[in-house]
Amino acid sequence: MKRLLLIGFISFIALLASAQTQQGFVKTKGRMVNGQLVPGKGLKSATVSVHGRTSVLVKGDDGAFSFPSPEPQYRLDSVRKKGYQLVDMDVCPRLYARSANPLFIVMETPEQQLQDQLMAERKIRRNLQKQLQDKEDEIEDMKAQQKISDEEYRNALQKLYSDQENNEQLIKDMAKRYSELDYDQLDEFYRQVSYCIENGELVKADSLLNTKGDVTQQVEEQLKKGQAIKEQEAQLSQAKAVYSKDTEELEKRCYSYYETFAAQHLNDTAAYYLELRASLDTTNVDWTLDAGNFVQNYLADYEKAMGYFQRGLAMSQQLYGEDSDKTAAFYNAIGIVWHVFGDFGQALEYHSRALEIRKKVLGENHPDVASSYNNIGVVYEQQGDFDKALENLNKALAIVKSVYGENHPYVASSYNNIGSVYDDQGDYDKALEYHNKALAITKDVYNEDHPDIATNYNNIGMVYYNKGDFGKALEYYNQALAIKSNVYGENHPDVAACYNNIAAVYNNQGDFDKAMEYHTKALDIRRTVFGEIHPMVAVSYNNIGSMCSSRGDYGQALVHLEKSLAIMKAIFGDNHPVVAVNYNNIGYAYNNQGNYDKALEYHNQALAIRKAFFGEEHPDVAQSYFNMALVYDNQNDLDKALEYFNKSLLIREKLFGPDDAKVKETKEKIAAIQNKK
Repeated sequence: MKRLLLIGFISFIALLASAQTQQGFVKTKGRMVNGQLVPGKGLKSATVSVHGRTSVLVKGDDGAFSFPSPEPQYRLDSVRKKGYQLVDMDVCPRLYARSANPLFIVMETPEQQLQDQLMAERKIRRNLQKQLQDKEDEIEDMKAQQKISDEEYRNALQKLYSDQENNEQLIKDMAKRYSELDYDQLDEFYRQVSYCIENGELVKADSLLNTKGDVTQQVEEQLKKGQAIKEQEAQLSQAKAVYSKDTEELEKRCYSYYETFAAQHLNDTAAYYLELRASLDTTNVDWTLDAGNFVQNYLADYEKAMGYFQRGLAMSQQLYGEDSDKTAAFYNAIGIVWHVFGDFGQALEYHSRALEIRKKVLGENHPDVASSYNNIGVVYEQQGDFDKALENLNKALAIVKSVYGENHPYVASSYNNIGSVYDDQGDYDKALEYHNKALAITKDVYNEDHPDIATNYNNIGMVYYNKGDFGKALEYYNQALAIKSNVYGENHPDVAACYNNIAAVYNNQGDFDKAMEYHTKALDIRRTVFGEIHPMVAVSYNNIGSMCSSRGDYGQALVHLEKSLAIMKAIFGDNHPVVAVNYNNIGYAYNNQGNYDKALEYHNQALAIRKAFFGEEHPDVAQSYFNMALVYDNQNDLDKALEYFNKSLLIREKLFGPDDAKVKETKEKIAAIQNKK
């Protein structure tokens, strides 16, 4: 009897020890080749560091490791192997719950991981371009057969190209997803579904998913089961087990449906399935964040996105506490929405909180920390605080270079952002230095006809334009146009933007016929794609109006500028900086026309908005003072002109220093007025 009890006691100890040991594997990704799984390989000699414990060296060829975990949670600090990097950078540092299931840590060489991402991007791009062409052909065929009216034809193209505008971010998001996917960790059904989606076999993926039944109906049934659990306490244990299993299954199907429709760029339907998944479990903060991000990025429904982010923040704080990378993600997301709304103070508050948490939880040298520095830098740039913008953007650059090395698209993106700040400051040599660094990396990583290269050409062209070298600007703008036209076709918003930039060059060269030709092309594309009430259409009207003002046709200038103003006010309200731009340009036209009272009325409206939005010390406020001084000078009110030129000078000299071109121009104006007096 005693021996049996002893054996039972030993068995209990063994089970207890087993439960307090965490198993895991360090491995490469499992891949699908010609529809068959090629399992990943174990990574011997990797080092796994768990907080508060001696690092574990992986000794087995299969990559297996284990460590004691007496507490219900453990923190994984780092996993390292020479020549390899984590496929998912968020794997560590992170807090995990101890589990009987093994922990899988996937690593690849940086070269292989970048190659996987580029290959996935090429596949997705080809599939989306084919789908776009098929839909264009279908619409054209319906028009040719007179099955749809001219209005329906225009609306169909408008919807198609409006959806297409966000393709690039969608392609990058999906390429990242599939470059990180470990097929070893999927069961056979979802392995085949994911493989079909990755290779563009969307009809087959849809057919496979449909074999599981109507997911909408089943989600509704599942939600009823959740209610039944609350009502039937006696059956709680069994019902919870069923509920958990069904939720996991439905979550997978909702996400696969989302990917199927996202691959076809059917964003409304893709969002529906992400939101359907989020409704399955409102405590799952990751699902809430996914839904909010997609609604924000692809549907531009910022109010709904803010609702998801605020609910997710509250839930994350409740479940994981304030100092959690999940909580930081919601602070970051809310900061981005405040930035879009134009509330820079709130944006900085939320981004700064996200940064504080990420540094505490993830350490200084992590891509998410770099992202927070970048977001803070962009907000400071919008506010005109260029020193703080550069300080934060350079911190972001240092981190991504440390993590990814010099030759990576994220590093190129940081160089571009820094270059844009120098461009805003008027330091064109520095701006070109950084934009050319970005271009060199992008050319090395991508093919010559990649849209990111066109973006680099456009940024460099903009610097040359701002420094007055219109020949060089035109050269780079045309290179950007050639790539964008080749990738997207003629009727695309990015092509319209290229036409717009080229028109601006011709306008400054005094070739107004050419400028009008390109501005009209841009306007026609934007009206076809977006309809009449859209900011990009307003921008085209504004540019045509400004060009007419330059050539002395003030009647036509005011017609187009008033159209632009009406659209911008309809979209953004009366007190937004883009509306101030319209007021400024209308005031400029009235000044040139000799209607000085009207000119001052509009410039004062622009100034009031800019001071309320940016504060006193901002380049746009300085520009408004300068423009008003010009009107007073034309009225021969020299004291007023001198007062406003001096206000403009004080701001620009403080922001840009004495060598700024506009500072020198303002000093010349002041000297001229003093001579008059």
